[in-house]
Amino acid sequence: MRTSPSFCKGLKLLPSLLLLLLHPGTAQQLLAPSSASPTSQTNTWLMFLSDVRFGPRWGLHAEAQVLRTHTSELGLQNVLRAGANYYATDNLLLTGGYAYSRAFPDAGYPVPTGPEHRLYQQLQFRDTGSRVQVQHRYRLEQRWVQLQPAQPHAFLNRMRYQLRLTMPLIGKELTPGVPFVTVSDEVFLGFGRRESAGLIKQNRAYAALGYQITKAAAIEIGYLNQLVQPPRESRRFEMNENVQFSLCFNPDFRRKLVD
Repeated sequence: MRTSPSFCKGLKLLPSLLLLLLHPGTAQQLLAPSSASPTSQTNTWLMFLSDVRFGPRWGLHAEAQVLRTHTSELGLQNVLRAGANYYATDNLLLTGGYAYSRAFPDAGYPVPTGPEHRLYQQLQFRDTGSRVQVQHRYRLEQRWVQLQPAQPHAFLNRMRYQLRLTMPLIGKELTPGVPFVTVSDEVFLGFGRRESAGLIKQNRAYAALGYQITKAAAIEIGYLNQLVQPPRESRRFEMNENVQFSLCFNPDFRRKLVD
């Protein structure tokens, strides 16, 4: 069987992903080599993600996140995201939409003083031709963030790239009743005149075990290492170690609509 170029590329990048998971200091040097010793927190992230497909081309994306719920009932940051999906092919998905983010002070960590509004455009490509499924996700975000009290929102730009590899632990296909393992790495790049020094703003390395409940639903529990560059007014570099629980629900109503 012929191996696809995306599959080969994913395998080549896998050692780098594992390196970030096992040695977070390596990623720290890439993000902010001159920063002071990083602060660290251990927290829990709760994630719900859904892509609902209504027809051959169109669908909806919905997402809810409660991030770093260690000391706050509301969480340190809550994110709601919605978008319109366009399926160019079964493996190429284009999305555009809006996200609302609200951060809350926790343990003295600097956070924006008001809610954040984002517009985003996204391209997601999947290679499912082999046992190891490879997913590339490219996201461009336009962000309106209130950085100081009683000040207007600042406009910031951000690019994100995520590589995700998923492999079933039983058999060769990810079908209902099959456990799986997944690893991913996502890098955040900030640009524009309002951004602080340094192109790389954040890195998220992730490894998890999952279970495919039905064709549409799956759950994951994993470890997420998050490295965050400090804002302008702080040299305190963040390295957060998180336990992440995820529920993914991706129903496909195309057949029901035809019937």
